[in-house]
Amino acid sequence: MGNVLGFEIGGTKLQVGIGPRNGLPEQILRTTVVPQNGAAGIRHQLEELVENIVLSTGGWNRVNRIGIGFGGPVSASGVILKSFQIEGWNNFPLREWAEERWNIPVAVQNDASTAALAEARHGAGRNSGRFIYITIGSGVGGGYVVNGEIDVGQGLGALEIGHTWVPHPENTAPVELENLCSGWAIGRRAREAAASEKSTMSDLAGSIEAIDAKVVYRAAEEGDAVALRLLQETCSGLGIALGNVVNLLHPERLVIGGGVSLMGGLFWNLLRTEIQKRMLPLFQPKVELLPAELGEDVVVVGALSL
Repeated sequence: MGNVLGFEIGGTKLQVGIGPRNGLPEQILRTTVVPQNGAAGIRHQLEELVENIVLSTGGWNRVNRIGIGFGGPVSASGVILKSFQIEGWNNFPLREWAEERWNIPVAVQNDASTAALAEARHGAGRNSGRFIYITIGSGVGGGYVVNGEIDVGQGLGALEIGHTWVPHPENTAPVELENLCSGWAIGRRAREAAASEKSTMSDLAGSIEAIDAKVVYRAAEEGDAVALRLLQETCSGLGIALGNVVNLLHPERLVIGGGVSLMGGLFWNLLRTEIQKRMLPLFQPKVELLPAELGEDVVVVGALSL
């Protein structure tokens, strides 16, 4: 049957794995993206990773497919419509480029949808018919899997939850969820708050400039009032968005992944409370909120199943 190469192309991370189709990777190589080198630089890094992993696992005769999870919207024909983080990807025909480069069939999908497929088949979404995955990291993305297959809307993707709108906690003006609740947004809001309010966050981080979402959570656990407020605001924004998703689509499971999901019980308890506030009471007993299981490998795992 042969092996599949699975790629994750993100704004900060690049990964290549190899493994059986619909299976788990036998090996993964990863590196950090150099943003200033743009899309062309990432493709060069990708080529190096591919050659290294193929040579170390028995050569090209063992590989017959490539799956790619990309950090941005993707057309049904495998064209990258846009990257919100790296210049040079707009309208780039990634599937065509990869098929010409390696001369085997290629499938390309949005990275959050690819991760959703992985969790549906191998992780926290196993054995669920209607399953939603949300990743909260440098951005906020989502994927919707129905009966084991990704729902791609009209072919351009679906469940772009990071680009839904919620009220800003300071003035109630509409703001995109990603600009309020992503890891980067939490860190930015915390640095702004620490510059004008008394907080332990700058001491924990070493400086105001070093404050990030991890520091916010640590300070909140230790009782810092500013950090607790920021965490509550984050969970309120997420609760509004996720509660709306549940009311619209009524999934069996709602699974949260990404770096922000690695926060501890304080985050999860606040988030669960906020989602339940917005969820139809009739739906509450029928929807499970769970952490993702596949960690950093999730997009690569999904790419092997594309």
